[in-house]
Amino acid sequence: MDRDFSEFISRVLDRTDIVTLISRYIKVEKRGNTHWACCPFHHETQPSFAINEAKQFFHCFGCKESGNAISFVMKMENVEFIDALKMLAEQAGMEMPKLSGNGRAQAVDKKRRERLHNLMRDAARHYHDNLSSPRAKIFNDYLRSRQLTDGMVRRFGLGASLDFQEMLEYLSSKGYTYDEMHAAGIAETKDGRQYDVFGKRLMYPIIDNLGNVVAFGGRTLEADVHFAKYRNSSQTEIFDKSKVIYAVNLLKKRKAKGPIDYVIMTEGYMDVIALHKAGFDTAVASMGTALTVKQARQLKLYSDIVYISYDGDTAGQKATLRGLDILRETGLIVKVVRLPDGLDPDDIIKRGGREAYQKLLDNAVPLTEYKIDVLKSRYNLDDADQKAIFAMESAKVVTALDNPVEQEQYLRYVSKLTGFSVDALARQANLAASELAESARIERQREAARGGSTDGGNSARPIEYDSALMFFLSSILQSQDYVDFDRDVSDAMPDGRTLKLYSICRNSRMKNMAAYIYGSEEFGDEDKPLLDELLDYKFIKGDGRDKFVDIENMLYCKALDAQIERVNAQYKQTGDKNFLTKVGELTAEKNKIKNR
Repeated sequence: MDRDFSEFISRVLDRTDIVTLISRYIKVEKRGNTHWACCPFHHETQPSFAINEAKQFFHCFGCKESGNAISFVMKMENVEFIDALKMLAEQAGMEMPKLSGNGRAQAVDKKRRERLHNLMRDAARHYHDNLSSPRAKIFNDYLRSRQLTDGMVRRFGLGASLDFQEMLEYLSSKGYTYDEMHAAGIAETKDGRQYDVFGKRLMYPIIDNLGNVVAFGGRTLEADVHFAKYRNSSQTEIFDKSKVIYAVNLLKKRKAKGPIDYVIMTEGYMDVIALHKAGFDTAVASMGTALTVKQARQLKLYSDIVYISYDGDTAGQKATLRGLDILRETGLIVKVVRLPDGLDPDDIIKRGGREAYQKLLDNAVPLTEYKIDVLKSRYNLDDADQKAIFAMESAKVVTALDNPVEQEQYLRYVSKLTGFSVDALARQANLAASELAESARIERQREAARGGSTDGGNSARPIEYDSALMFFLSSILQSQDYVDFDRDVSDAMPDGRTLKLYSICRNSRMKNMAAYIYGSEEFGDEDKPLLDELLDYKFIKGDGRDKFVDIENMLYCKALDAQIERVNAQYKQTGDKNFLTKVGELTAEKNKIKNR
């Protein structure tokens, strides 16, 4: 990131009042010198989300989310850094700077993305308008058979592709090129001819949380066709399947009206529409059942509880269960709705009304219980050998739980199913935990044999840093007035994470360092534990300029030692006496510091 752009970020942050910004999303109250709110990133009833107006950053003492105005918008709107910056710049009446080099390429790329978004918006509107055509009878008949009102059709933007050419001709008339249609995922070439990949299908626009149409899903209603019944957009410059959730735009609107108790995750577009029609307006669908970390984090912005409403065959598949584990690991409470075999939510609602589906929600089971029941369905518990295998496999499921109370609860459940004692199952669970730990140890050894960690010392595992270093870095991050970066101590940083933090702070020298760091693209989730600890550091009597200077001198001596070692190695390798002279200069400088 060049210095001009860094300064632009700083100016945007200076013109953005974080209290005013956050107040647009959640209720904020001032108590003393701090503003407080219930955290928008996890469920709570007592405010633990603090907003520091003086230093322009927020910190949640519950879930430990922290950041500045940019990172807040990134989290709330689920957008990338540059998009959040642009939103704040526009609100502040500032124009994004003209960039050079790689920055100019990014600007061109941004303009192209906007062009593709416009193309997809125009395509969605035209597909929807096609429902008014006499040629759309088969599509309208289908929508009526699903008992969808005109309002529900408009709510989801449903439409129709009438043939394989009509949409391309329309987009051409709007000034879009075939190259742009290909890039958006609407057109492909076959036998030298361009065609609409969604030809003759009912169309479901897929809209992201910012209201952009980024993809389509389509299904043909004709029998005996020579092409695939279902077609979904492939990955494009504006569509990343791993990030998008169907109907998240409606979920966002729903949250604007008030808190959301739970989200219902279904398999298909029509499942979502049927549930909304019945009043379950927090239903969404995954883009495939293999849920991703990005989707899980996005869901957590809206609620802490997710009901999974997949059919039995899908919900029991290994890949699906792994996706549900990702939801749980993200901090979501996951419950599984047991749908009768062969029925989807729409079938349930048609047969028994809203009350029938609500009853299934009320009887949904926790994820761990469901996983044990899936295992149970694979074994004959009347057979002694199979029952023992089931017990061992169930113990592995229980071992994955962090909470010992939950572990005991589910060991009792397995005991009830098998007749084995809780003590015996607990011993098996401990054995399973030991095996998992040993497997992890062996994998770490293999990784080391392959060349070790490749993240520059940026492992997400917490690292213990000494108190002197924590004070030193906390002073820098919290912009204490005695920090002046007189000496470069980069070589004394113990790992890649602390080196990155120190180097960026030293090079940028922003007056509000915490706000800048928390908005920087350079830092990810793996850096949060360190940043949060530094931000939470409480300065005590004796912490001040003299202590900072002493620690800086100590670190500088360490840095000089590292430099002396490197230059010595160069001298031994080359025999060049200039390196020897340099060693003498570095040693003299170190002695001067130590003798002060």
